[in-house]
Amino acid sequence: MEPIDQPEPAYAEPQRQVQRWLGRCMLSLQQSERLLKALLHDADFTAVHSGRAGEGAAAFEVSRTFDNERLASMTLGGAVTAFFGDVVTNTEAPSDTKRERDLPDDRMSMKFSFRQSISSEAFEALQASMREMVALRNEWVHHLVDQFDLWSLEGCALALEDLQAGYEKAERFRLEIQGIGKDMVAAGEQMTAFFASPQGRAALFGDKIPLESTMLLGALRDAVAGTAPASDGTLLLSAVLEKLHALHPHEKPENYGYASWPQVIHESRVFGIVRHDAEGRKIPPRVRLIGSNSRRE
Repeated sequence: MEPIDQPEPAYAEPQRQVQRWLGRCMLSLQQSERLLKALLHDADFTAVHSGRAGEGAAAFEVSRTFDNERLASMTLGGAVTAFFGDVVTNTEAPSDTKRERDLPDDRMSMKFSFRQSISSEAFEALQASMREMVALRNEWVHHLVDQFDLWSLEGCALALEDLQAGYEKAERFRLEIQGIGKDMVAAGEQMTAFFASPQGRAALFGDKIPLESTMLLGALRDAVAGTAPASDGTLLLSAVLEKLHALHPHEKPENYGYASWPQVIHESRVFGIVRHDAEGRKIPPRVRLIGSNSRRE
Protein backbone atom coordinates (compact mmCIF):
# COMPACT_ATOMS: atom_id res chain seq x y z
CA MET A 1 0.00 0.00 0.00
CA GLU A 2 1.49 3.32 -1.08
CA PRO A 3 2.00 5.91 1.68
CA ILE A 4 -0.30 8.85 1.52
CA ASP A 5 1.59 12.14 1.14
CA GLN A 6 0.99 14.31 4.12
CA PRO A 7 0.62 18.02 3.37
CA GLU A 8 3.17 20.30 5.00
CA PRO A 9 1.94 22.31 7.94
CA ALA A 10 1.33 25.98 7.22
CA TYR A 11 4.31 27.03 9.33
CA ALA A 12 6.81 24.84 7.40
CA GLU A 13 7.93 27.36 4.77
CA PRO A 14 8.04 30.33 7.23
CA GLN A 15 10.11 28.12 9.54
CA ARG A 16 12.59 27.46 6.75
CA GLN A 17 12.82 31.23 6.18
CA VAL A 18 13.64 31.66 9.86
CA GLN A 19 16.35 29.02 9.55
CA ARG A 20 17.86 30.74 6.49
CA TRP A 21 17.92 34.14 8.18
CA LEU A 22 19.40 32.68 11.34
CA GLY A 23 22.17 31.22 9.18
CA ARG A 24 22.81 34.62 7.58
CA CYS A 25 23.04 36.29 10.97
CA MET A 26 25.43 33.70 12.37
CA LEU A 27 27.67 33.80 9.29
CA SER A 28 27.88 37.60 9.54
CA LEU A 29 28.81 37.40 13.22
CA GLN A 30 31.37 34.67 12.55
CA GLN A 31 33.01 36.90 9.95
CA SER A 32 33.15 39.70 12.52
CA GLU A 33 34.62 37.35 15.10
CA ARG A 34 37.34 36.28 12.67
CA LEU A 35 38.11 39.92 11.86
CA LEU A 36 38.34 40.77 15.56
CA LYS A 37 40.70 37.90 16.22
CA ALA A 38 42.85 38.85 13.21
CA LEU A 39 43.12 42.40 14.58
CA LEU A 40 44.11 41.10 18.01
CA HIS A 41 46.63 38.71 16.46
CA ASP A 42 48.45 41.53 14.65
CA ALA A 43 47.90 44.36 17.15
CA ASP A 44 50.78 43.53 19.47
CA PHE A 45 53.94 41.52 18.90
CA THR A 46 57.65 41.52 19.58
CA ALA A 47 60.44 40.31 17.31
CA VAL A 48 63.80 39.34 18.81
CA HIS A 49 66.80 38.37 16.68
CA SER A 50 68.12 34.93 17.48
CA GLY A 51 71.71 36.06 17.05
CA ARG A 52 72.27 33.58 14.24
CA ALA A 53 73.88 35.12 11.19
CA GLY A 54 72.83 34.64 7.59
CA GLU A 55 69.17 33.76 8.18
CA GLY A 56 67.59 37.06 7.24
CA ALA A 57 64.04 37.55 8.49
CA ALA A 58 63.94 33.92 9.67
CA ALA A 59 66.38 34.81 12.44
CA PHE A 60 63.68 36.89 14.18
CA GLU A 61 61.68 35.03 16.81
CA VAL A 62 58.19 36.57 16.90
CA SER A 63 55.93 36.34 19.93
CA ARG A 64 52.39 37.70 20.07
CA THR A 65 50.20 38.77 22.95
CA PHE A 66 47.30 37.04 21.20
CA ASP A 67 48.74 33.96 19.56
CA ASN A 68 46.70 31.38 17.65
CA GLU A 69 46.37 29.05 20.62
CA ARG A 70 44.91 31.80 22.83
CA LEU A 71 42.58 33.04 20.12
CA ALA A 72 41.27 29.55 19.30
CA SER A 73 39.53 29.28 22.66
CA MET A 74 38.29 32.88 22.77
CA THR A 75 34.56 33.57 22.40
CA LEU A 76 33.08 36.56 20.59
CA GLY A 77 32.48 38.20 23.96
CA GLY A 78 36.08 37.60 24.99
CA ALA A 79 37.36 39.02 21.70
CA VAL A 80 35.26 42.17 22.18
CA THR A 81 36.58 42.63 25.73
CA ALA A 82 40.19 42.23 24.58
CA PHE A 83 39.57 44.49 21.60
CA PHE A 84 38.64 47.42 23.84
CA GLY A 85 41.60 46.80 26.10
CA ASP A 86 44.27 46.27 23.47
CA VAL A 87 43.25 47.82 20.13
CA VAL A 88 40.78 50.69 20.56
CA THR A 89 41.28 53.16 23.40
CA ASN A 90 39.39 56.13 24.79
CA THR A 91 41.36 59.35 24.38
CA GLU A 92 39.76 60.80 27.51
CA ALA A 93 40.33 57.79 29.76
CA PRO A 94 43.44 57.42 31.98
CA SER A 95 46.27 55.71 30.15
CA ASP A 96 46.77 52.02 30.80
CA THR A 97 49.89 51.24 32.81
CA LYS A 98 50.19 47.57 31.90
CA ARG A 99 53.72 46.27 32.21
CA GLU A 100 55.40 45.90 28.84
CA ARG A 101 57.54 42.90 28.09
CA ASP A 102 61.23 43.64 28.61
CA LEU A 103 63.30 43.35 25.46
CA PRO A 104 66.85 41.95 25.58
CA ASP A 105 69.73 44.40 25.40
CA ASP A 106 72.19 42.01 23.78
CA ARG A 107 70.22 41.30 20.60
CA MET A 108 68.35 43.30 18.01
CA SER A 109 64.71 43.48 19.05
CA MET A 110 61.60 45.49 18.30
CA LYS A 111 58.05 45.80 19.53
CA PHE A 112 55.01 46.74 17.45
CA SER A 113 51.70 47.85 18.93
CA PHE A 114 48.70 49.16 17.04
CA ARG A 115 46.33 51.38 19.00
CA GLN A 116 43.45 53.45 17.66
CA SER A 117 42.42 56.26 19.98
CA ILE A 118 38.94 57.66 19.48
CA SER A 119 36.81 60.20 21.31
CA SER A 120 34.89 59.20 24.42
CA GLU A 121 31.59 59.52 22.54
CA ALA A 122 32.75 57.35 19.64
CA PHE A 123 34.31 54.84 22.04
CA GLU A 124 31.09 54.42 24.00
CA ALA A 125 29.01 54.12 20.80
CA LEU A 126 31.31 51.45 19.31
CA GLN A 127 31.45 49.56 22.58
CA ALA A 128 27.65 49.61 22.90
CA SER A 129 27.33 48.35 19.31
CA MET A 130 29.71 45.46 19.95
CA ARG A 131 28.12 44.53 23.27
CA GLU A 132 24.74 44.50 21.54
CA MET A 133 26.09 42.04 18.98
CA VAL A 134 27.38 39.74 21.70
CA ALA A 135 23.96 39.83 23.41
CA LEU A 136 22.14 39.19 20.12
CA ARG A 137 24.41 36.29 19.28
CA ASN A 138 23.71 34.71 22.69
CA GLU A 139 19.96 35.21 22.28
CA TRP A 140 19.94 33.63 18.82
CA VAL A 141 22.06 30.65 19.87
CA HIS A 142 20.48 29.92 23.23
CA HIS A 143 17.01 31.43 23.37
CA LEU A 144 15.49 31.77 19.89
CA VAL A 145 13.09 28.86 20.30
CA ASP A 146 12.20 30.06 23.79
CA GLN A 147 11.37 33.56 22.58
CA PHE A 148 9.36 32.57 19.50
CA ASP A 149 6.93 29.76 18.78
CA LEU A 150 8.44 28.50 15.53
CA TRP A 151 5.58 26.02 15.07
CA SER A 152 3.09 28.77 14.44
CA LEU A 153 2.71 31.34 11.66
CA GLU A 154 2.71 34.23 14.10
CA GLY A 155 5.80 32.98 15.95
CA CYS A 156 7.70 32.50 12.68
CA ALA A 157 6.71 35.98 11.50
CA LEU A 158 7.95 37.56 14.74
CA ALA A 159 11.20 35.57 14.66
CA LEU A 160 11.80 36.52 11.02
CA GLU A 161 11.28 40.20 11.81
CA ASP A 162 13.73 39.97 14.72
CA LEU A 163 16.38 38.20 12.63
CA GLN A 164 16.12 40.57 9.67
CA ALA A 165 16.54 43.59 11.94
CA GLY A 166 19.42 41.84 13.71
CA TYR A 167 21.12 41.01 10.41
CA GLU A 168 21.28 44.71 9.50
CA LYS A 169 22.93 45.43 12.84
CA ALA A 170 25.35 42.52 12.40
CA GLU A 171 26.41 43.80 8.97
CA ARG A 172 26.99 47.33 10.32
CA PHE A 173 29.05 45.76 13.09
CA ARG A 174 31.14 43.84 10.55
CA LEU A 175 31.77 46.96 8.47
CA GLU A 176 32.87 48.89 11.56
CA ILE A 177 35.47 46.26 12.39
CA GLN A 178 36.50 46.07 8.73
CA GLY A 179 37.17 49.84 8.77
CA ILE A 180 39.47 49.50 11.78
CA GLY A 181 41.20 46.63 10.02
CA LYS A 182 41.88 48.83 7.00
CA ASP A 183 43.44 51.44 9.29
CA MET A 184 45.69 48.76 10.77
CA VAL A 185 46.74 47.52 7.32
CA ALA A 186 47.57 51.10 6.28
CA ALA A 187 49.63 51.58 9.46
CA GLY A 188 51.49 48.34 8.78
CA GLU A 189 52.25 49.41 5.21
CA GLN A 190 53.57 52.75 6.45
CA MET A 191 55.80 50.98 8.96
CA THR A 192 57.12 48.63 6.28
CA ALA A 193 57.81 51.55 3.96
CA PHE A 194 59.59 53.43 6.75
CA PHE A 195 61.95 50.56 7.61
CA ALA A 196 62.68 50.09 3.91
CA SER A 197 63.71 53.76 3.64
CA PRO A 198 67.11 55.28 4.54
CA GLN A 199 65.48 56.86 7.60
CA GLY A 200 64.13 53.52 8.78
CA ARG A 201 67.36 51.62 8.23
CA ALA A 202 69.26 54.32 10.11
CA ALA A 203 66.78 54.25 12.98
CA LEU A 204 66.85 50.43 13.10
CA PHE A 205 70.63 50.20 13.21
CA GLY A 206 71.19 53.30 15.36
CA ASP A 207 72.81 55.37 12.61
CA LYS A 208 72.29 58.98 11.67
CA ILE A 209 69.49 59.50 9.20
CA PRO A 210 70.72 61.25 6.03
CA LEU A 211 70.02 64.94 6.47
CA GLU A 212 68.32 65.25 3.10
CA SER A 213 65.85 62.55 4.21
CA THR A 214 64.71 64.49 7.28
CA MET A 215 62.56 67.54 7.92
CA LEU A 216 65.44 69.21 9.75
CA LEU A 217 66.87 71.04 6.75
CA GLY A 218 63.47 72.43 5.77
CA ALA A 219 62.86 73.54 9.35
CA LEU A 220 66.25 75.24 9.40
CA ARG A 221 65.52 77.04 6.12
CA ASP A 222 62.19 78.28 7.50
CA ALA A 223 63.90 79.63 10.61
CA VAL A 224 66.63 81.37 8.62
CA ALA A 225 64.06 82.94 6.27
CA GLY A 226 62.10 84.21 9.29
CA THR A 227 65.08 85.80 11.07
CA ALA A 228 66.29 89.32 10.37
CA PRO A 229 69.93 89.32 9.10
CA ALA A 230 72.71 91.71 10.10
CA SER A 231 74.33 94.06 7.59
CA ASP A 232 76.84 91.36 6.62
CA GLY A 233 74.06 88.88 5.88
CA THR A 234 74.67 86.69 8.92
CA LEU A 235 72.09 85.87 11.58
CA LEU A 236 72.48 85.33 15.31
CA LEU A 237 72.39 81.60 15.98
CA SER A 238 70.30 82.20 19.10
CA ALA A 239 67.71 84.13 17.04
CA VAL A 240 67.60 81.39 14.41
CA LEU A 241 67.08 78.70 17.06
CA GLU A 242 64.38 80.75 18.78
CA LYS A 243 62.52 81.08 15.48
CA LEU A 244 63.08 77.40 14.70
CA HIS A 245 61.62 76.25 18.03
CA ALA A 246 58.61 78.50 17.46
CA LEU A 247 57.96 77.27 13.91
CA HIS A 248 58.84 73.59 14.33
CA PRO A 249 58.70 72.67 18.03
CA HIS A 250 58.62 68.93 17.33
CA GLU A 251 61.62 68.82 15.02
CA LYS A 252 64.67 67.88 17.09
CA PRO A 253 68.12 66.76 15.87
CA GLU A 254 68.25 63.89 18.37
CA ASN A 255 65.16 62.36 16.73
CA TYR A 256 67.31 61.66 13.68
CA GLY A 257 70.64 60.76 15.31
CA TYR A 258 72.17 64.27 15.39
CA ALA A 259 73.62 65.75 18.57
CA SER A 260 72.62 69.39 18.12
CA TRP A 261 71.40 72.07 15.73
CA PRO A 262 74.97 73.37 15.22
CA GLN A 263 75.88 69.88 13.97
CA VAL A 264 72.92 69.98 11.58
CA ILE A 265 74.01 73.42 10.35
CA HIS A 266 77.58 72.22 9.90
CA GLU A 267 76.58 69.10 7.95
CA SER A 268 73.91 70.82 5.85
CA ARG A 269 76.52 72.19 3.39
CA VAL A 270 74.06 75.02 2.91
CA PHE A 271 74.70 76.99 6.09
CA GLY A 272 77.74 77.50 8.28
CA ILE A 273 78.48 78.98 11.70
CA VAL A 274 80.66 82.05 12.23
CA ARG A 275 82.33 82.31 15.64
CA HIS A 276 84.96 85.04 15.00
CA ASP A 277 84.92 88.38 13.23
CA ALA A 278 87.27 89.42 10.43
CA GLU A 279 89.96 90.40 12.99
CA GLY A 280 89.73 87.04 14.72
CA ARG A 281 87.85 88.27 17.77
CA LYS A 282 85.36 85.82 19.27
CA ILE A 283 81.72 86.82 18.73
CA PRO A 284 78.35 85.26 19.55
CA PRO A 285 77.80 82.41 17.04
CA ARG A 286 76.13 83.49 13.84
CA VAL A 287 74.65 81.59 10.90
CA ARG A 288 75.68 82.31 7.34
CA LEU A 289 75.06 80.93 3.88
CA ILE A 290 77.93 78.85 2.52
CA GLY A 291 79.91 80.98 0.08
CA SER A 292 79.51 84.30 1.92
CA ASN A 293 82.62 86.32 2.82
CA SER A 294 82.23 85.99 6.58
CA ARG A 295 84.89 83.92 8.30
CA ARG A 296 83.73 80.48 9.42
CA GLU A 297 85.08 78.48 12.37
